[in-house]
Amino acid sequence: MSEQSFASGGCLCGKVTYTLANEPARMAQCHCDHCRRSTGTGHMSLAFFKKEDVKIEGQTSSYTTTADDGAQLTRHFCPDCGSRLFGTNTSAPAIISIAVGCVDDSSWFKPQVIVYNKKKPVWDCMDESIKMFDEMPPPAPK
Repeated sequence: MSEQSFASGGCLCGKVTYTLANEPARMAQCHCDHCRRSTGTGHMSLAFFKKEDVKIEGQTSSYTTTADDGAQLTRHFCPDCGSRLFGTNTSAPAIISIAVGCVDDSSWFKPQVIVYNKKKPVWDCMDESIKMFDEMPPPAPK
C-alpha cells in the first residue's frame, strides 16, 4: 500500500481503524435483507476497494452468510462497539467492501448502482438518477 491516503475511517469506539490508499473501484447501495438487517436501516452504502489498497488496524469479529449466487459474504465489525466496518466476498477475493458510514470524510461517495431495489422500504428515498436493479445485476462481461 502506498504512503498516500485517499480516506480513513473506523468504528465508533476507535479500536478498529482503516486507511484507504486509492479511490474505490465501485460504489453502490444495497437493499437486500442481509444489508438492511446488518445496518438496522433501509440500505447499506458500500465502496469497493482492492484489498491491497486497504490497511486495517485492530481486531474484528465476523459473521458469514451465503449470497443468492452461493458466494460466502463475511461482514466484519468491532467486537466492542458493534460498528459494521467492512466485508469480503468469495466471488471477488481481491476486493473489500467498506461501509461508507464509518469513513471519516465520505464526501466523495456517489453510488453508481442500487441493488435489490425490490426490497427497498418505501420510506428509504433514493436518487432516481442512479441505475437501479431489482436484484443483483449479472457480472460485467470481461
